[in-house]
Amino acid sequence: MTKFRLHYFNARGYAEVTRDMFHMAGVEFEDVRYELEDWIKEGSTTKDKMPFGQMPVLEVDGELIPQSTTIARFVANHLGFAGQTAMEKAWADAFADLYKDFLIDMKPWGMIAFGYPGAAGDRDELKKTVLDPAREKYFKLLTNRIEKSKSGFLLDSGICYTDLMFFETTTSLIGLESGFLGTDFPVVTAYFKRIGEHPKFKPYLETRPVQPK
Repeated sequence: MTKFRLHYFNARGYAEVTRDMFHMAGVEFEDVRYELEDWIKEGSTTKDKMPFGQMPVLEVDGELIPQSTTIARFVANHLGFAGQTAMEKAWADAFADLYKDFLIDMKPWGMIAFGYPGAAGDRDELKKTVLDPAREKYFKLLTNRIEKSKSGFLLDSGICYTDLMFFETTTSLIGLESGFLGTDFPVVTAYFKRIGEHPKFKPYLETRPVQPK
């Protein structure tokens, strides 16, 4: 039996989509969490043990895999969240790339909202000029795809890892900006609700730690 150990900080961040898939699939894994102060303290060797000196890292039977998207895609393929055909896999990956575009587009606002050192600008103004236009652009693209889907998710065969990327980031954004989801994209609102109601996922959502997103 394959043994999985997921190494990341004691936060959701770049590891949460992978955690989500393990819970959805009902597959056991060791959720190894590190406090930031332990990671950066002088004399710590933990960082040196990671392939690229950063996390998350997925340990699979002792083999270390770095980079969050690579990890998510690996787990998705292993657990059945990457699409059922070559075409579906391509679309899952395409939406993963689109998700990265979404993060880039809203970054100026996110730097302020998440409190990154050195971030400059007015949060309310950046909401109007950066966050709201990004939401409009990408929620329209999600709506177009979901309306054509037989499953109500990005792929006809069901939930994929990219659905979870958009779900987790939107969840975090709602935590920072309560009105982010709004009422003008009902298809997207219903889509996120379906993801959160997954019978094996919902219990995790209801019990996961309240902590930095």
